[in-house]
Order: sequence, then C-alpha cells, then structure tokens
Amino acid sequence: MKKKNNKEEMNEKKENEIDTQKENEELQKKLDEVLRAYAKCENDKKILQKEADAAIEYAYEKFAKDLLPVIDSLELAIVHASALEDKEEAFDKLLEGIELTSKKLLDVFKNHGIEPVSHDEFNPKYHQAIQHVSSEEHEEGAIVDIYQKGYTLKGRLIRPSMVTINKK
Repeated sequence: MKKKNNKEEMNEKKENEIDTQKENEELQKKLDEVLRAYAKCENDKKILQKEADAAIEYAYEKFAKDLLPVIDSLELAIVHASALEDKEEAFDKLLEGIELTSKKLLDVFKNHGIEPVSHDEFNPKYHQAIQHVSSEEHEEGAIVDIYQKGYTLKGRLIRPSMVTINKK
C-alpha cells in the first residue's frame, strides 16, 4: 500500500469539501422548493377558507331576495285593508291578500326545495300524532285533522306534521 503524500491528501480533502458543498447547495434548493410549496398550500388553504366562509354567509341571499315580494304583499294588504271604511269589505280584501301571499310563499318554498308533507295516510316518519279521536267516517289510523303542516327540505324532514288520527 502506497502512502499518500500531503499534496494528494489535500487535493482529496478539497474535492470532498467541494462535493459536500454541492450536496448542501442542492439540499438547500430542495428545502427552499419544499418551503415555497408549503407556503403556497397554506395561502391556498386560507383563500379557500375565506371563500367557504363567504359562501356560507351569503348562502341564503337568493332565498331572502325571493321572500321580499311576500313581505311586500303582506304590507300592501295591511295598507289597503286599513284604508277601507267598510270593515266587512276590508276583511274580505285582507283575506284575499293573505291567500295570495300564502300562495306566493309556497311558490318560493317550492323553488327552494321546501315542500309540504303529504297527508294521504299516517306515516310516523312524517307525522306526529298529537291526539287520537274516534270517528266512523275514517279508517283506523287515518288522519282526521291537521293542526300544523310539516315540511321537507329537498326530501329531508325539517318539521313533522302535527295530526289527529282515528282510533276506534
């Protein structure tokens, strides 16, 4: 085995230092790329969160705008009925206005996926029996009266109907 002289050792050491320096520079570049990618992801996450928050905050904007004509109709009915001196005529006009407003409201509901629960037959998934009565006119378990309508939102129950059912 041949002994290396000082000069050869120094050259080898310099080469190793240069190789190590190049590796460190490459690693630093990779680290910078990773840090930039991480920062971009964090910024994107913040932007998406702001957009999601805004979407949630204004999710009901269309629904609210669609309800404005309903309140306009109610206010108009009150003004017109108040202006009439004949109270019977005022009552009739007010009732007519309320019926039209109710129809408008149901149309808005329908446009937004809110539908009244069907009352063809009692279904415990959609109806809450609050009273039992005996009636010869109805079949056993049939709905006799509706105290409060139930509603679904896009097929999902948001309020059950409160009903009276026949129990013989």
